Amino acid sequence: TRDILAKTRAELSDKMGEAVLQPWNTSFMVAGDVTKKLDPYFPFERSVLQWGRSFAALGIAYADASMHLDLLDRKGKYSNGFCHWPQPAWRKADGSWQPSRTNFTSLADPSAVGSGLTGLTTLMHEAGHAAHFANIKMPS
Repeated sequence: TRDILAKTRAELSDKMGEAVLQPWNTSFMVAGDVTKKLDPYFPFERSVLQWGRSFAALGIAYADASMHLDLLDRKGKYSNGFCHWPQPAWRKADGSWQPSRTNFTSLADPSAVGSGLTGLTTLMHEAGHAAHFANIKMPS
C-alpha cells in the first residue's frame, strides 16, 4: 500500500499542486467528487428537522431540557462541535424534577460543499450527549 499511496500523492500533486499534500487537504482531495455528489442529499437547512425526526423515531426525549443550539461556523468561533450543561438535570430533595439546560454547537457553513453532512454529523453527535445528560435522574 505504501507504493500505491506514494503514486496517488504524486498524481494529486501533479494535477492540483503541492498544497493538496498538506494534511488538512488530503482527505478531501482523495475523496474526489464523492463529497460534491453527496452534498444535495445532506442540505444543512434540513439538519434540525432530520435530527428531531431521527431522535423521535428512536424514542429519545430530552426530559423538559432547554437547549441553545449554535450551529453555524463563524469567525472567532471555536472550531469543534461542543456540548456543555450550565444546569445539569437532577431530582430535588422534595422529589421535583430540575431539567437540564444545554448548549451545543456545530460547524456548518451552508455555502461550503460537504458542510451539510459534516454539520449534521456533528449535530447528531452533540445532540446525543445532550440527550444523555438531560435524562440522568440523580437525586440532589
